[in-house]
Amino acid sequence: MMRFVRWLLVVIGGILAGAGLALHGQVALARYMKGEVDRTFVLWRALGQATFAFQGGETRVALAMKEVPDEALQHSDRAAWVLVIVGGLISVTGPLMHGHRGGGSKGRTSRAS
Repeated sequence: MMRFVRWLLVVIGGILAGAGLALHGQVALARYMKGEVDRTFVLWRALGQATFAFQGGETRVALAMKEVPDEALQHSDRAAWVLVIVGGLISVTGPLMHGHRGGGSKGRTSRAS
């Protein structure tokens, strides 16, 4: 039973750490898109906003990410760090758990002959 609990903790910790890393990637991509939109010429940006419905998927996402406030990205970044740290701690401490080792009748016996 203890092996299953250890395995489960490692899996849960890995899922949490992986979710945190995925969130880090999404935040980094959002910041990159916001930077690209900011570096675009004002006239092209206005034209993209005016013809939003006719733009391709990447342009739509970039223009939409420009509207996301920086505070939301900061909170998402903090949440990602929390997920990575908590997931790492859970997955590292899971295997360190020790089972009950009683000296009952199920224990090893040695015979001196």
